Amino acid sequence: MHRKNFGRNRVLQPSTAYTPADEQEVLDILDRHHGQSIRAVGRLHSWSEAVLGDGVQLDLRRLNGVLLEPDGDQFVATVGAGCQIKRLLKELNRGGATLHSLGLITVQTIAGAISTGTHGSGRHSMSHYVEEVRLARYDESTGQAFIDELSAGEPLLAARCSLGSLGIILSVKIRCRAQYNVQEHFTESRQLEDVLDAEASYPIQQFYLIPWRWSYFIQHRREDAGKRSRLSKLYRLYWLSVMDYGLHLQILFLERMLRSRRMIQFAFRRIVSAFLIRKWKVTDRSSSMLVMKHEAFRHIEIELFVPRDQLADALRFTQETIKVAAGKESTLSADNQQKIDEHGMQESLDELQDQYCHHYPICVRRVLPDDTLISMASGGNQDWYALSFISYARPARRAGFSLFANFMAQSMSRLFQARPHWGKICPLEANELTSLYPRFDSFRTVCNSLDPKGVFQNDWTTALLEADGNVADIP
Repeated sequence: MHRKNFGRNRVLQPSTAYTPADEQEVLDILDRHHGQSIRAVGRLHSWSEAVLGDGVQLDLRRLNGVLLEPDGDQFVATVGAGCQIKRLLKELNRGGATLHSLGLITVQTIAGAISTGTHGSGRHSMSHYVEEVRLARYDESTGQAFIDELSAGEPLLAARCSLGSLGIILSVKIRCRAQYNVQEHFTESRQLEDVLDAEASYPIQQFYLIPWRWSYFIQHRREDAGKRSRLSKLYRLYWLSVMDYGLHLQILFLERMLRSRRMIQFAFRRIVSAFLIRKWKVTDRSSSMLVMKHEAFRHIEIELFVPRDQLADALRFTQETIKVAAGKESTLSADNQQKIDEHGMQESLDELQDQYCHHYPICVRRVLPDDTLISMASGGNQDWYALSFISYARPARRAGFSLFANFMAQSMSRLFQARPHWGKICPLEANELTSLYPRFDSFRTVCNSLDPKGVFQNDWTTALLEADGNVADIP
């Protein structure tokens, strides 16, 4: 018995698998397998080792209820752990509500989304808005499975982004807000300063560094009290056919069929920009405007979070590294080369030389600081910016991207305090990962308290909880 994740880079081989129908059945399964390793899985839209487990596997897709209740001028929704985000959005919309924060895709389950710190742009991550987590775990004194409700203090902060390490999440209560409209339009700029200045007017914007063209395409977004545009349906059709499918099919053709670096670089310099209609301002419902069909084509991804004061340097470093990886340059700039030498990473840079041609826009999203223990945007007093690097290479041809991802994670964590997304490629060693989080010791304490025997861990999370990393200074 085995299952593969979306990216086909992880294989799950559980000893036993269940799809329980309700909470009582989850408790019965836990009692039946007392002392064995137990992990829950969502929709497997994750590339990290967080999804792995070779013991008892629980797929909670049947626990997908949604109960929406008013809470002052907002709402609170109680959501079954296995409810997919797309179903949750439909149920919330029926009650005139929506989520505060939305990621690009909606196929994830709510438990999987919060457990890895899923985020959108211009707001906190989804985890930040969780009010309560209902958890199945073992009573230490009796050894029996029971339901615990975490709603305050460090246990809640840990449960908001837990990597599945506290127990089996059964449901969450999450703060919601009234449904709203978003106005969007595209522009292009060569200057990062102009992009960041636009945040004052467009606080939920996201932008893309276009490789080989080296300019920024900015998806300006802000809330709009006006009505949906008359052409909103046409705009959605444009996005679906031209952006979600047309652009991606072109990238797939270039990367998987032609395999020509020159054609990839030419396409991004001259052709990709033709897909964008600039300054077409359209207003539509937030739950339509803020998502993409990013799951339409199989890919692999690493995403790195840097604090705001490191963003400009991180993007310059990114551009230089991409050129070296594609063989366009042999070294970095003098300043970045000195940093690489100081951190003893020249050999890794040499290995990357001429091994990989990046072929996808680098999406950059701003995430406000989270009130959690270990979500990627936790801690500090600055906003965080997530830099997403995606490869559409076939699984058998990902060696170059793996070299690139490993180098970017190792170098940017040391140079810019970058944190890899827990749910994406996460190549750092356990002590390197934990050292990036000032409150990881608090997270470890909660895990050891709620799961002292480590039955809800896998090898990866166990290594994290046993790591002894020196905490980095977070500005």
